[in-house]
Amino acid sequence: MIDNYEEQVYAAVLGKVIGVYLGRPFEQWKKADIQARWGKIDRYVHEDRNVPLVVADDDISGTFTFVRILKDTGLYAETPINRYGDNWLNYIVPWKTILWWGGTGVSTEHTAFVRLVAGHRAPDSGAIALNGRIVAEQIGAQIFIDAFGMVAPGQPELAAELARKAAAVSHDGEAVYAAVVVAGMVSAAFKEKNVHTLLDIGIGLIPPDSLIAQLHRDVRAWCDEDGDWEQTFARIDAQYGYQRYGGNCHVVPNHALMVMAWHYAPDDFRKSQEIVNTAGWDTDCNAANVGSVMGLALGLEGINKSYDFQSPMADRLILPTAEGTRCASDCLIEALEIAAIGRRIMGWEQPAAPKNGAWHHFSLPGALHGYMSEDGDFATRGAAKVDNVERNGHRALRIEVDDLSTGRYARVSTPVLIRPTRTGYTLMGTPRLYTGMQIHLRGHGERIAQGQLTVRLFARYYQAASQQPTGMAYGDPQLLSADDTFALDLEIPETHGWPVCDLGLEVEGTAYSAGSLLVDSVDY
Repeated sequence: MIDNYEEQVYAAVLGKVIGVYLGRPFEQWKKADIQARWGKIDRYVHEDRNVPLVVADDDISGTFTFVRILKDTGLYAETPINRYGDNWLNYIVPWKTILWWGGTGVSTEHTAFVRLVAGHRAPDSGAIALNGRIVAEQIGAQIFIDAFGMVAPGQPELAAELARKAAAVSHDGEAVYAAVVVAGMVSAAFKEKNVHTLLDIGIGLIPPDSLIAQLHRDVRAWCDEDGDWEQTFARIDAQYGYQRYGGNCHVVPNHALMVMAWHYAPDDFRKSQEIVNTAGWDTDCNAANVGSVMGLALGLEGINKSYDFQSPMADRLILPTAEGTRCASDCLIEALEIAAIGRRIMGWEQPAAPKNGAWHHFSLPGALHGYMSEDGDFATRGAAKVDNVERNGHRALRIEVDDLSTGRYARVSTPVLIRPTRTGYTLMGTPRLYTGMQIHLRGHGERIAQGQLTVRLFARYYQAASQQPTGMAYGDPQLLSADDTFALDLEIPETHGWPVCDLGLEVEGTAYSAGSLLVDSVDY
């Protein structure tokens, strides 16, 4: 049995998603261009690029979708290799979801999908013999693989077996070896926290004469000799750089940067992200794989030790697949889904569902379920802060409000449908909430510092006249009292087919009122 298994999976998921969001705004930039713009990437820079932080990305959607094959077949670890492509056919909407649709022979995953539709099964669908070496050895297998390590905690050989099968749907050769290394490191990190040892374990799972194995030996030796990651980067660029490998995004150069980041920052999440992102190339993919291992090695506290990576994204993630209601998800929901698969594979008893199966339960440290303060309007800007706290042995979402007055109020919300943004990936989804559904929120007042506070639920929905989410439905307001429980309810009104997009709480107060409340659970 693994200690704190669910919490460790959550840390791995957080590390993965944070890496994507950190590296996405400058994906495929060169190191010199990154340094000329920012010096180093030790923080979120999306606002400098005028792009959203939370985006749809194949690293995320593929990782948390393709692992479901283990559950969907009902065979879990015994799922045969020729079934792994089924989930590509079941969850991918052609030209719309998960993948980069760059064309057959250009995008490895697009090519593999075409093969699957034509009747090829894994491993033929991703084979060098069918697709050519350059296409088959791009980076995709590596970027989708982390969850196959998460479902085999402390069992790197099992993780390697699952990774080989999953990677073979779309890739072959060195790309599969790279994926095996990552999955093996993720698996081993549930028990082993020394990153240098994890590197040894990962490389021990693939043939020693493979290019990926030689790359590991070279990069780690250079790190020891150089003591300076920029000097090591120069060696990687010369020996394993983009100019030496074909295609849009070959696995070899990018895997080398990951090894470098792990080696130079084995005990510092932020530093490992700084190195792998400042180095450039496929930054979101590399930072994501580095992040999942580092999240496991350092735990939840280590992720945010020197920089708050979590609050700005509030655990939000986007999964556009044929299963539309999963599009607006969050890191804790996905972590618990993965952990349930892992427990089944490991033969462990499933734990009781947190808070009697509540939709949002905030049951692990830092968990926010997507809730964040709405600061887009002057009336609400800076009025609320959210975090996760433990009270009397249970965790809850804390909402602190300050300086409320006439015309000023706080809104804290979470998406139930992701609004379209231009991110390079198509967004498809359906709302979680519909007309007639009942929403139930349970919580209690924590403190009333000044004045009086009232709280009510709201749902925001689109309206035909504006085709914008301007419709607002409210539940009955309740006066907050310190240490008293409260129950908020709301029925989603008739929206005439237009979708609900946000669910949240609105807090109002008398002049200059302030205080805090705790949200224990939300269900529908």
